[in-house]
Amino acid sequence: MASITCPKCRKHMSVFEVVCFNCGFTMTDEERDRQLKELEKQRYEDSLKGSSPPQGALKHPREHKLEKKINTISLGFFKIGWAEMVVPLIIILLFIIVAILMFM
Repeated sequence: MASITCPKCRKHMSVFEVVCFNCGFTMTDEERDRQLKELEKQRYEDSLKGSSPPQGALKHPREHKLEKKINTISLGFFKIGWAEMVVPLIIILLFIIVAILMFM
């Protein structure tokens, strides 16, 4: 349900209300239509601002030769890159180290 503001007291009121409960101002149809058009225009502008840029625009280009080479390595059926495998490998190594220290 849309909410418009009373022109007199600036409190929020429903689109379906004719009289403001706060100050008693009677809302005309023209004023309600004008505010609804402004609200729709504001929502449209907000949706344009919130739209995301193209997918390629957010990617940082790899500048170093080694980074380019590492990014081309893919592992397994899902083509997981080396960058996605670094953290799980570190976690597995830490578990192995902790297990070895516990059994000593």
